[in-house]
Amino acid sequence: MIPKSSPLKSVPVLKVAAQRALQSGSFKDAIAALKDLLKQERGPESEDLLAEAYLGRAREVARKVMFQEAAMLWENHATHRPGTPISEEYLSWLLKAGQMGKFGQALAAVPDDFAASASGRRLIEAAALLALENDKIPNALPKEHAIVRHRPLLRKALAAYAERRDAEAEDYLRQVSSRSPYRNLRTLLKGLLALERDPAEASEILARVDPDSACRKLAAVLREQIATPTPDLAAYLKLPPKLRAIVDKLKGYGKKELALLREIQNAAQAKSARPVLEAILRHGTELGEAESRRFCLAALVESPEAIPLYERAFGALTPLEQCRIKALHAEAIHDHPKASRYWHEYIELLKSAPEGRDEPLTQALILRHVADLAEKVVPELAIEFLEQSLELDPDDKATYLRLIGLLELFDDAKAALSWLDRAVKRYPKDPEILLPAMRAAQRRKAFKKVANYAKTLLEIDPINSDARRFLLEAHLGHARKQLKARRTDLAEAELAAARKLDPQRRSAALLWLEGLLAYWQADNERCRSLWQEAWTVAGGGAAAWFQWAIEVLAADMPLKGPDRLVQGLDKQHSADRGELMALVKLLGKYREEGRQNLSQVLHKLTPMLKPSFKQAELSEEDFFCLCQGFAAAGQYELLAECAKQAARRYRYPPVFVYFEIYAKYRGDAAGLLPLDQLRLQMNLDQAHQEGDRRTAALIEQFLRKHQEALQADFHEALPEGALGLDDEVAERFVERMEELDRLSPEERAKELLGDYPPEQLEKLSEKDVMGLILDKLLGGLGVDASRILDALPLPGRGKKSKNTKKS
Repeated sequence: MIPKSSPLKSVPVLKVAAQRALQSGSFKDAIAALKDLLKQERGPESEDLLAEAYLGRAREVARKVMFQEAAMLWENHATHRPGTPISEEYLSWLLKAGQMGKFGQALAAVPDDFAASASGRRLIEAAALLALENDKIPNALPKEHAIVRHRPLLRKALAAYAERRDAEAEDYLRQVSSRSPYRNLRTLLKGLLALERDPAEASEILARVDPDSACRKLAAVLREQIATPTPDLAAYLKLPPKLRAIVDKLKGYGKKELALLREIQNAAQAKSARPVLEAILRHGTELGEAESRRFCLAALVESPEAIPLYERAFGALTPLEQCRIKALHAEAIHDHPKASRYWHEYIELLKSAPEGRDEPLTQALILRHVADLAEKVVPELAIEFLEQSLELDPDDKATYLRLIGLLELFDDAKAALSWLDRAVKRYPKDPEILLPAMRAAQRRKAFKKVANYAKTLLEIDPINSDARRFLLEAHLGHARKQLKARRTDLAEAELAAARKLDPQRRSAALLWLEGLLAYWQADNERCRSLWQEAWTVAGGGAAAWFQWAIEVLAADMPLKGPDRLVQGLDKQHSADRGELMALVKLLGKYREEGRQNLSQVLHKLTPMLKPSFKQAELSEEDFFCLCQGFAAAGQYELLAECAKQAARRYRYPPVFVYFEIYAKYRGDAAGLLPLDQLRLQMNLDQAHQEGDRRTAALIEQFLRKHQEALQADFHEALPEGALGLDDEVAERFVERMEELDRLSPEERAKELLGDYPPEQLEKLSEKDVMGLILDKLLGGLGVDASRILDALPLPGRGKKSKNTKKS
């Protein structure tokens, strides 16, 4: 029984279905609906929609690499939309489908404007190149088409080139016009013909191949090969087989050379450099002994275990060479402590080396290299190596600057100043040395020195903005001293000198001080006017008020009284990002100058600053700068709030955990409790894993200060023999510590503290937490953990600590 066909849907229903299918990208359903619609009602609108559906479906199947089907669907599209010009995508689908006859017919019908476009030129060139070996394309084109006319000339030129009939090949190429679809192939062949005669000319000719030409890749490879007389193995091995075969012919590689390249290719895939060394040594004659020796010596850095192999081929290495190879290998595997040890051994060997090898400069350069390695692990260690290098070679300005920077980073102001003085004596007129010298003198309030350095620098560079700024600051510093001493006449002279350096009235600090002078001279109107101007120059808001308060307190005056002459802040004021960043900048500047009262003034701003930390505009880096500024100013209430908000927003990155703990202990590492110490250690590990050197340096410095605080009286507080372990137990204890080191921070915390939830850990005292850790470390070793725990000099022992409840 023949099944009944479903009745046709109504025209309105089919129109709606077609529109929905088109809008949703269901082109197959749209085609079906529109075909049914056209059976009932033919119209231009439906024909156009069907054409659109066929085009969408063609692109859809082309994405599935069904190029023949895509081309057929495009043809249906063109049938329902008469006058549709041949498109680039249709031509490319025919080409990819291998339908060369159809491709030729379509190519003959392309409009002139498409043929002149960049995409049109590319397709026509591809067709021309394919036509050299495929007769279907030229057979489908009219006889006057450029491909048909120039194809025989190129075929003859290629045949002549292959048979080394260069003059004949050049004659054929001269007959091909510069507008021919074969013009880039013609340029390529001209370059190849010039190769033996003049490689430089050949490279210049090959550079003329159009950047978007199908010949560009071959031209680029040929130019690379011309530029490198010796084979670039890495580039050679990346070439596709056909291009590699062309290079083999051009370079004249025979069986021996190709065998060597294949052997090196296989050896290069090995995990160590030893197979490569063995391949090089087997082919030393072809490669040359000197080149083979140099290569193998360099390769030993990757595989120092191959040193015996090298020595059998080329003779024994000196102890110096062996030590250098081991040091470089340790660097290559990122074992920086071991590399440092080998480099120190290298320096000792240098001292006993033949005359001329033990120069102080060589030792200094190695010590600077060791400092580079130390800085990657423990930056503080780099200081000693840089100091030693300058004792050996005191004429390296970059090392002075680097050393002074590290000493300042680790708050060793005395040593930094000592090295800075030595640098100034050696480079008395060098701007790079004078600038940090001015900063250091400004911090010490040595304003005469600042002025002298600035004047020296201005003699060298009269428009140096930094020198002018420091000279201005020197006058302002003197003025502050005189105002504090109530010597208003001397203060007025300094401010007048400063005004000459700031005729555009851009310095808010100068305006604040001029206002203070007016206040002391009982000229309230002038004071009010100057402070209003200073408020505007300072940007207003919290930063402007902070700047004003610091200047008033620096003059040893109370805020009450002068505050009636300055614009105040509303209690509901909330600082925006601009104000907060301006405040951070001021904190850094004032700390660098050694200014006082920062925490006291910040405390007065606390009620309006705290809510400001919740604004969405603050980035992670903004929070870091704020935390750093509050920590340096000793404003721990603001630091705690800022770090808390940052940690919540950015999912507790290590740096904000560090700032939270730093605020909790008010910067005093000596009181650090075990749980917080463990938290810091875990976050230090995380910082190292993430490559966050900045955070790692901060945490390491805080933990180091904690260890130093405990170390001073630890042995006195601990009874003799309290930690005594026999050799076997000690060995097992060390093994456990090494196992813990291999764990991630989260795994280590779970291993040491079990499954205690954070809220329960917070209720434990430091002794309880340390007891949990000791039980894990010493359990099963036959050691009385309670005896050791009782002997440990834990923070807060003997008195109730505020931190005991929340550790």
